[in-house]
Amino acid sequence: MALKVVDLFSGCGGLSIGFEMTGQFLVVAGNDFDSDSLTSFGMNHPNATCWPGSITDLDPVSLMEGLGMKRGELDVLVGGPPCQGFSRNRARRHYEGRFQDDPRNYLFKEYLRFVEAFLPRAVLIENVPDMIVKEGGRFEREICEALDDLGYHHSRAAVLNAADFGVPQRRRRAIFLAGREAPIPLPSPTHSETVEDASLFPRDRWRTIRDAIGDLPSLGEAGGKSPGPYACEPQNDYQKLLRDGADSVSNHVAWKLSATQSERLTYLRPGDGAECLPPHLAPKSGYGSAYRRMSWDIPALTITTWMYHPGSGMFFHPSDHRNITVREGARLQSFPDATAFFGGKVSQCRQVGNAVPPVLAAALAQQVYQALG
Repeated sequence: MALKVVDLFSGCGGLSIGFEMTGQFLVVAGNDFDSDSLTSFGMNHPNATCWPGSITDLDPVSLMEGLGMKRGELDVLVGGPPCQGFSRNRARRHYEGRFQDDPRNYLFKEYLRFVEAFLPRAVLIENVPDMIVKEGGRFEREICEALDDLGYHHSRAAVLNAADFGVPQRRRRAIFLAGREAPIPLPSPTHSETVEDASLFPRDRWRTIRDAIGDLPSLGEAGGKSPGPYACEPQNDYQKLLRDGADSVSNHVAWKLSATQSERLTYLRPGDGAECLPPHLAPKSGYGSAYRRMSWDIPALTITTWMYHPGSGMFFHPSDHRNITVREGARLQSFPDATAFFGGKVSQCRQVGNAVPPVLAAALAQQVYQALG
């Protein structure tokens, strides 16, 4: 029998999709404040109950009873409380080198309120790495102490790189795993940047951008249709996994660049960024990866909510004259091609960029299943 999962701060359902990819879990409910994200979650999990609105307004006991459950019967509670308040990209949250608090930093307490009410057999919390170091680790201590008080077995949070688990993207996330019956160890990496053939347990090489999107059609600026055909048969196991029998691809539509963005792109070869632009096109400020063109044979850098804006990261396509599409961003995040994203371009990019990569979530799910199953 499938183990039941509730997903808080679900977004479009990255964690949930990863758990269900294993074939061992059933997502029964999810909550998110963002209506587009929750609509996507519902489309991707049609049999799950959707709880709309702010988690602060939800009564976990009533919701648990609505699912026909009693305290202690839920198998797994997962969630990634909003991380913007912890993210180092939020420069204005720092002043003169000191961390400035943000009300969103405390939404993890709402997650813990649900842990106390449901008392699930296993708990998974995901967040940005900075969450476990800010203010001397205060937030990690609070979470661990709360889990201790509820009788959970756990270890300290660890930072995992999604690329080490087969996601074609360098994305570091802090993970808490706790079990009520026994500790749940974190998964061991399956991939690495370099392959040591002599190793007792050799790992596969990191998956690349080509591995992820090489079978998707080449597009001109503002080209493409949704749904549309694939460019070719799947070229590797990763593409086969994400297609899962699909015969067409959706959300693979390019949007028109501004005149300045388009001109900047003409100067960039794969791997080049803003530092390679002529003075008259150089941006006044920006991230180190701003206006960078992707390279085919490396993993992507972190796919963010700003993936539609080339000035916010490495989001120019490796060879086409355009930005990556929503579907390409989703592929780099390891979403199956059947995943639906509701809303406009900006909303869809936000959903993709905020998500936990499902393939990473699946690796965590396997650990949970081994402990509970």
